[in-house]
Amino acid sequence: MNQVERKVVVTNLEQEENTEKPELEETEPVSEESATEENVSETEKVDEEVVPEDESEADVTEEAASDKQKESVEETARDIEEDEADTEAAEEDEEADPDTFYKDIAAKAEELVAQEDWAFVSNELANLALHVGDGPDASSDESKSAIAKFNALRDEFETKKKAHYEELNKKKQENLAVKKELLKEFSDIVNEEKWTATREVGQIRGKWESIKLLPHSEIDNLNERFEALMKEFEDHKVDRLVKKLQKEEENLTLKLVLLEKMDALNKKVTDKADFEELNTEFNDLLVQWRKVGRVPAEKNQQVWDHYNKAQDEFSELRFKHDKEYRKTIEKALEKKQKLIKEAEALIDNEDIAQAARRVNKLHKVWKKTGNLPQKEENELWEKFKAATDAFNERKSDNIEVLRDQEQENLDEKMKLIDKAVAIQETEDFEQGHQEMQKLMDQWKKIGPVPRKKSSKIWKKFKGAMDVFYDQRREHFKDVRKDHKENLKRKNELLEKLAELAKHEDPALAVEEAKKLQEEFKKAGHVPLKLKNKIWKQYREVCDEIYGRYRSSGSDLGMERKLASEGVDPESRKEIIKYQKELGSLKKEVSKLEAEMIQYQEAKTYFKPTNKGNKLRDELQEKIDKAESSIGSKKERMSDLKRKIRDLKTSEEEETSDEEE
Repeated sequence: MNQVERKVVVTNLEQEENTEKPELEETEPVSEESATEENVSETEKVDEEVVPEDESEADVTEEAASDKQKESVEETARDIEEDEADTEAAEEDEEADPDTFYKDIAAKAEELVAQEDWAFVSNELANLALHVGDGPDASSDESKSAIAKFNALRDEFETKKKAHYEELNKKKQENLAVKKELLKEFSDIVNEEKWTATREVGQIRGKWESIKLLPHSEIDNLNERFEALMKEFEDHKVDRLVKKLQKEEENLTLKLVLLEKMDALNKKVTDKADFEELNTEFNDLLVQWRKVGRVPAEKNQQVWDHYNKAQDEFSELRFKHDKEYRKTIEKALEKKQKLIKEAEALIDNEDIAQAARRVNKLHKVWKKTGNLPQKEENELWEKFKAATDAFNERKSDNIEVLRDQEQENLDEKMKLIDKAVAIQETEDFEQGHQEMQKLMDQWKKIGPVPRKKSSKIWKKFKGAMDVFYDQRREHFKDVRKDHKENLKRKNELLEKLAELAKHEDPALAVEEAKKLQEEFKKAGHVPLKLKNKIWKQYREVCDEIYGRYRSSGSDLGMERKLASEGVDPESRKEIIKYQKELGSLKKEVSKLEAEMIQYQEAKTYFKPTNKGNKLRDELQEKIDKAESSIGSKKERMSDLKRKIRDLKTSEEEETSDEEE
């Protein structure tokens, strides 16, 4: 557009504005729209190489760009009005100064390309390109340089815009892949019916909702699939919760039945009770209790209180009536009280490093000490823990003192290493042995060192001792005292073991062989050249003895125990047979009792009526039948126990008669 045409447009606009204001409002948008169409047309040519995949985002961007274009056109129109309203002399000055014109355009372009509103900046650069095309003659170097700068800025911006949309599309594809993977994970959960995977589903949902940027064509399909999976999962989740509540009610019934059995068992505890049998029965009830799952939350505390009370009552009654149990508990109680006193004494120990090591050992000893009744165990544990916690708090408050003490211990042990290194080359092996043993005793008495250096200094100390003892063994390898006497003794033991290998009672042979084996080990070294031969003979004869024992049957433990009690082989077979039957009956009784619990629980679901209830009567028949069977089996168990006692008693009487 040359200067004359621009002047005509400005004149027309002024006339319309002066004559009729409403027409100006209609006319200006037409002119703006025309200008916008030219600009947009130019922009579309620029943008046709890179088109965003997300149509919704592109639409929003284009609307924003269109609004900005309109604002830009309005501003441009106002600028033209102001510029063209100047005097003709100013126009001539402007026309006479193309360098300034093109420099201003380049400066404007430089401001625009710094923005990231891609559509708006593209339109603005297109408008500036029109001005460059309609501008004054660019014959000077400065004008050409400004135009070149403008074109370079525009090209650079288009390259950045293209890269932006490519990165945008790449991100959309990556997000699409992530969402498809989340769908697969969710689908696997549903297909595998993992209805308890609430946490996993929550994590999947959070990740799903955090991903926003996607190809527009995929959004609806992905959301539909996700919502379908979520609906199915939630439906099954409700069903699972209902079943869970039902199961908890069933568990409550079972636990109440077990509690009744525990209470009934506690009433059987007297001075004459068979505590071994009672303890076995009570432990069986505890095992069954642990196998039963959760109960309703509102009943949980009440049930556990009853359970703990029954345990405490059984322990108290057993402590009162069972002398052996009372001795065991009193021994454990005494030991734990000593541990508590020692832990309390360590709180103010000045040697914090040494005390810290001892506290750790006390914890290990506490775990190995037998358990007390629950109430006493909890009380003592609280005291012990309070003492060790108090020490650990003091240790934390005096960490620098601890570090100093560990460093002192390190210095002391380094001195022992130097002494061990000095002794390791001595040829006085007896004196060297005594010195090394003294150093080892001193090493054990010194407290802990910094943990990072503990292993390193021990390797140095042990390395020095190894050098000494390797040389000592080398020195004495040909100087063996009493080797001939040891060889003679071991040959005699081998002959006795060979006789046991032919013994008619394999179990008794094993018991005797163990005694001979102890003597063989204590007999000492033999000449080196015969060492392997003697050891081979020893292993062969032992293998033969134990091989006959293992091949005699599968009841090796029982055989050996009875053999050690002096029971002859024939009686042992009878006793083992009775013990097996007794064990089998115990399992059957336990199974029947479990079935009775189920029948009794099932019976509670049927209410008695005047006309009777067939299913309830059938359950009662099963209960009666089970009780009858349990009774007969227990009678048989008592009979078996009597027979076992009789067999053992008769063996003892026979042995006594023989001795007389």
